[in-house]
Amino acid sequence: MLNLLGEHNCKIDAKGRLMFPARLRRQLESVIHHGLVINRDIFENCLVLYPKPEWDKVNAEMTQLSRYNRKHQLFQRKFMKGATLVDLDSSGRLNVPAALLEHAGIDLSKGNEVIVSGLGEKVEIWTVDAYQAQVLSDTDDFDFGDLAEDVRKDIDPNLLT
Repeated sequence: MLNLLGEHNCKIDAKGRLMFPARLRRQLESVIHHGLVINRDIFENCLVLYPKPEWDKVNAEMTQLSRYNRKHQLFQRKFMKGATLVDLDSSGRLNVPAALLEHAGIDLSKGNEVIVSGLGEKVEIWTVDAYQAQVLSDTDDFDFGDLAEDVRKDIDPNLLT
């Protein structure tokens, strides 16, 4: 089981190539030879990078959806849209498709700094501004403690009190 960790400041060059962090490459050593799948995140304007074996698990969930159910098909189309199999080149760079760069708000003409963050079995790629706003900001209308309790109850319904 993977447990990818770490936040890394990285750059994407003018050709859309991300220099993938060496520390994350080492954490992926046992699976990186299978390739990686990059896609849009379905909740945020960031990108998600899965090691191929993890993507295969996600894809297996998709195969449980009915091809005769309109909602299932819409979900599958939206979720899978843009998913691309990628590999690291000999220099450790990852070529990010232009449509995915656009989804994440990564404008190569305005700057190329991104945050690459390990998140368990996947990696997220964010613009610096979006990461600050969505992940690092503390807002008055958000209580992390309440969120933690709600999420824990989703994992273990026996905690309902």
